[in-house]
Parts: sequence; C-alpha cells; structure tokens
Amino acid sequence: YCGGKRMNVLELDDGHNTVLPIPKENNNSASTNRSTQNGKSIDQIDATKTSKSYGLLFDSLPYDTYEDLINLGWRRSGKHLYRPHNLESCCPALSIRLDSSKFASRSNPQKSKLADDAANSVLVGGSKSQRRVGRNLLLALNEYNSKCLPSEDDSVNASNLANTQLDSSDAKKATKQATCSTDERHHLKKKSRRFSPCRGNDQTMSVPAALEIREFDRASLQEFESTEQHFLHEMAKLIYKELTKQAIVTVNNEQASNNTEKLNKPKWTWWNDSESDEIPKWCTFKLVPQEGCFIKASTVACAAASGRSRGALGKLELARAVIDRLKGSANTYLQSNKSSRIRQVTEVTVHEKSGRVHIILDVSGILAAAPSAAVKNISAQQQQPQNAAIDKAYPIQEMISRYGKVDQQFNPNATVPLTDKSVPRFLTVRSTPVYESSLQPEVHRLFCLYQSTTHGDFNPFADLDDSSSFRDEVHEYNYYKQKNLPGFLDIDVAYRHLDENRRDRIKTSYVIFYKFLCETPVPTAAAESNPICASNEDGYDIGIPFGTYHQQYRLSTSKDAFDGPLVAVGVLDVLPHCISSVYAFYDPIFSARLELGKYTALREIEWVRRASKYRTELKYYYLGYYIHSCRKMTYKAEYKPSELLCPVTSKWVDFETAKEVLEERSPDRHCCALVDMPHSAEGEASAAARKQSCVDKMALDIGTIAEESQVVRVEMLNGQGRELVDPVVTEFVNEVGVDMCSRFAIKLS
Repeated sequence: YCGGKRMNVLELDDGHNTVLPIPKENNNSASTNRSTQNGKSIDQIDATKTSKSYGLLFDSLPYDTYEDLINLGWRRSGKHLYRPHNLESCCPALSIRLDSSKFASRSNPQKSKLADDAANSVLVGGSKSQRRVGRNLLLALNEYNSKCLPSEDDSVNASNLANTQLDSSDAKKATKQATCSTDERHHLKKKSRRFSPCRGNDQTMSVPAALEIREFDRASLQEFESTEQHFLHEMAKLIYKELTKQAIVTVNNEQASNNTEKLNKPKWTWWNDSESDEIPKWCTFKLVPQEGCFIKASTVACAAASGRSRGALGKLELARAVIDRLKGSANTYLQSNKSSRIRQVTEVTVHEKSGRVHIILDVSGILAAAPSAAVKNISAQQQQPQNAAIDKAYPIQEMISRYGKVDQQFNPNATVPLTDKSVPRFLTVRSTPVYESSLQPEVHRLFCLYQSTTHGDFNPFADLDDSSSFRDEVHEYNYYKQKNLPGFLDIDVAYRHLDENRRDRIKTSYVIFYKFLCETPVPTAAAESNPICASNEDGYDIGIPFGTYHQQYRLSTSKDAFDGPLVAVGVLDVLPHCISSVYAFYDPIFSARLELGKYTALREIEWVRRASKYRTELKYYYLGYYIHSCRKMTYKAEYKPSELLCPVTSKWVDFETAKEVLEERSPDRHCCALVDMPHSAEGEASAAARKQSCVDKMALDIGTIAEESQVVRVEMLNGQGRELVDPVVTEFVNEVGVDMCSRFAIKLS
C-alpha cells in the first residue's frame, strides 16, 4: 500500500520501538528468521520484503466456515482466501466491521431515522457528510427529470415529473444552497471557524461567464502543481517552521516547569539541530478544485504535529498560529513573485474537528490563459448551462451521452431508450447473481474503466495502437473457456464485430476480472430454501438467498425498471450473520461529483439493516481491511460505531479504543495486541500439544485428477511421508487455527 515508503518501520518491534537487527541480503534466505533479544523471541524481517500474507485456494466453502474465517481476519479474492501477516508487514491490515443495528447516523435523535426519497428510492441517511452524498444524488436526478421534455410516445406527464421533486427538509436545504449565490453559500457554511485575510463582500471577484463553463481535470491540476511547486514548497516550509517554533516553546516551558535539562528532548520531537530545507511529507498540500476558479490547498500538518506530540500540542492552537503566519505572508509572497500565476489567497480556514488547514487560491488567471488541452471545455452541443458549478443535472447528462457513444462502438444492438435524453431517470439497484452478472459485457467494461482511471491498469477498450499483438497472452482465456466454467463470457460472440486483435485484448483483461470478482467458493442457496425470498422493500431486494452477488446500480427509465446505463457495481457475499463487501467499482467520471463509493457503502449498510428485520441472525457489515498508515483505507472508520480485529488475539475491539491503543503502544508500526491476554507456561504447553494433535489428525486428499478423492490422515504416513508433509500441514494449522483445521481436507498435487 505504501510502495515501500514505510520500509523503515519493519525495523521496529510492535509497540516497543525496539530496533530489530536486519539480516544482510541473501538470495537463499527465508522471508523470516527467529532470533531472541533480551530473552524475547522476535522476527527478523528480510529487508527485501515489505509485506507477507498466507493464502489458500478453495473449491467450495460452507457459509459458516467462511464466516468463521472472516472473523479470524481472512478476506477473499475470487477463490483465493488470504490473511496478512501483520507483524511482518510495513502496512498492517486489520479487519473492520460495523454493527448495522448500532449505526448511529446523526447527533440529533429527532433526525436519527434513515430515509429514502419515495420518488427516486435514493438513500439520504448517514452522518452529515454521508447524507450530503445522498442529497447530491437526489438533486441531480430531480433536476435532470425536471428538464426532461417528454416525447410523443412517453407516458410520463407533468404530474409524474412533479412527483419526483424533493420533499424532505434536507433536500430543500440542499436545493437552496444549490441555487443561491457563492457568497450566500459561504454564509450558510459558517459552522466551521474561518479566518479570512482578504476576502470580503467588496473583494469577492465576479467570475466571467466564459470561465464558468471550464473546470480543472486531473492533467491540468497536475500541471498547476508542477508550475506552482515553488509557492507550495514555500508555504509548506513556512508552516513547518511555525509548527517547530510552537513545539520548541512548548518543550522549553515543560522543561522549565519540571526543572529538567534542555538536552533531554521528548521522544516525539521531529526537528534536528541542523538547518535543512527538506519538508516532511505531513506538511505538504493536497489540491482539490473548487467551484468557479478556485483551488483548495489542504494540509494535515497541524493535526499530524499534534498526533506526533501525543496531545502535548493542541491542533487548533497550532492551526491558529499557522493561519496568523499565513495571513501576513502568503499574499506578500505572491506580490513579490511575479512568475506565479496565482492571483491571490482569498481565504484561510481551519476545520475544527480534523485540524486541517485550507488555503483557497484564486486561479482565474490560470484558467483564462490555460490551453484547451489542459482544460476541459464544455461545448455548446452538450447543452451545458452557463453556470456549471451549480448544474446538478450535468453528471447524468454527461453519463447518458457518453454511455450512448460507448454502446454504439461495443454494443451496436443497444436499444434507444437507454440513451434517450428525453426520458426521466431513476436510480435502481438490483442484486444480480455473480454468474449472471459476469455474462454482461458492460459490467466488465465498467470494471476496466474504473481500474484504468483509479489504479492505472490496462484498459482494452481504450483507443490504443492496433499494431501490438496479444495472441500470446490469450492462452489462459482459452484454458478457462475449455473448462466450461459457470458465467464465463464468450468474448468472440459478444464482440464479434471487433477485429481479432481487439478481442484478444479484451480476453486478457476478462480473465483477470473473472478470477478476481466472479469466481467464488461460496455456493448460492436455492431460492425456495429462503422463507422471505420474495420480499422487496422499497427497492431493497432483501429476500435474496445466500451467495455472491454483483449489486448493480443503473439509471433506469422508471422506478420499477432496470434498463439504464450501469454506473456502479458492489460485489457482496450474503451470509447468514453478515454481509461481506468484497469490492466496489463505478464510473469514475460520474462519481467525481456524486461520490458513488460512499453511496454504495451506505446503501449496503442500509440493506443489512432492513434485511435484519426478517433475518434475525443477520447483523454485521464487513468493510474489509483498515490500514492506519494509508489515507485511502482509513475512510472505513467513518461508518460508526465500528470494530477492529485484534491481530494477536483475534478479538473484536471498539474502534475508538483500538485506535488509542495503536497510537499509544505502536505509534510507528500501528500493529500490536489490542487486548491483553494472560499467559502461562501450562497454557502454552497445552496449546502446543493440542496443535500437534491437530497436525496428526489432519485429513489429506491424495487422489489424482483422474481418480476420486482418497482421504488419509497425516498420522497414517510413514517417516519419509511425514518429513515431506509435516511442514506444510503445521503451517496450515498455525494459520487457520486448531479450532477450525478439522473442518478441512488438504488436497495434495
């Protein structure tokens, strides 16, 4: 997850900051070696490794066994189940889950109910920021539907369109904010403390109409970061110096009050006595485009400094000192540096809860001079309104238009209503069995678009050079096709209108998609075995039987239809006691404004909550792994109250309690025992004897491919056989646990 940037933390023992001896590079060395230091057994980590996990391949897996493995920290990718070795990884991954029955959405008890819009079936529940995601999606749908002009054959009339308007108080507030001016919106958001060095009613700039239909894309944002690198570096340097100054003052005052020597600095100090221009990563900025011609530069420096000091420095006090420093220096620097194209710093704010400092930059001069290649210019043919910043319907308009062009290229037989702009749109969600969804070409196309945009993976549907050949890479596809696997798409039939080389590209990508998100060891229960299989509550198909599903999100032509463009897919395992979220992918362009990643998670949580009314044992929603050192993985803790799985005891611990323990006991590794367990020599000896008994009684399937299964016990093998098999079986028992290993049979190949 860190790309090796946290390699140094492997030198620290869990929670004790004990430096471990790193073995010299040796190509024949194992990934871990046992040693002792101060009488304690520790792991010597190979410097060439940054993470380690243990994996298993399953042909089939009963529901209860799969649930028990999840509760021991296992996750799956296709038929491959794996569990990270957190004590030997630079980025420890801890399982996280949410009790849907305790999902505390709002602080106001009068507004604690999760709600759906009756016209659109769009969830508008969750915390304040999560409700905003649902409201934005509602606003987009309603504004788009209000602009639709019914065709002659369309039965939708004005009264039906009027029924799609928002009637909730939250939606009305969002509508008011969407239609008011920029100054009024800023006035409505005055819940966070604001320090404005130069922005006032007389200084607010009016943005030319020609510039209001332009917006920053990823390329232009990267170009801005490159050209204004000196300004951002100077501001980061200024913040770092101010934080260091405040920290030194605090340390000196603490030492003076305790009569300690100044040479004994606290362990948390981050500065050196020698001067250096190197700025730590936690002082840098993250750039986010804003409405109009503004960019927000955010930094977590104050919160990071407070965290490093373990609370000795208050993040809000640091933020106020930083803002006072920025107020007098930012615009002064811009005036003296004529090479910068930033017009001015219009506002500096601090978010009181997180401690983030936001600098609002006026970049209208850059947009005015930006070349067309770096700026996305909305053409008149797209019928984009003049003020794109508040056009809530634009994401849906763009999605339907782009979807139509893709269908013309890859699905010539597509029906017209799917891309008809005169038809109102409704967000409909349906849980499709995985082997039905894998046969739909558009699901694979959406996956490729998401992976290429988000992770930089190869996209076979992009316009690439047709001269490159992929014939040598399709052998795996042909192998899978010959096995007659369930739900395996015939690319030659689905894309018979494309040339052979393009089909070969698609085949190579489809195998990856199928193995990752379609193959599953979880069986699908028969529908008749489920007493509520016909239940469907307000668009939530809570009566589906156990199994793996692709929960598809479409912009359909009616509330009860399921026929529009596919915008998102959530891969779920529906189990008796929980829902396990395997993966989610969505249209990245459509999601840029509507945050489909958050919305799909909220919808899945609400699915569990509704289904638990009929399935009394269903309770938990599993979000995968939480990685404390990875910003992209910490968002999962926003769904509260959640729990983390202790990597040592495999006990679930309240997240807030676990977070405090991680930051206190293991500030660098972020991996330690979250709960204490008593140890005794007798208990360890008994556990070792029990483990050896499990190894002896482990079942082995020694049948060949042509023969039926032939199961023997390890204890039945002779000495030579035990010498070969014992290391593998012992490792398996250690990883799976003595309580579960008796459920399995190991197939030897």
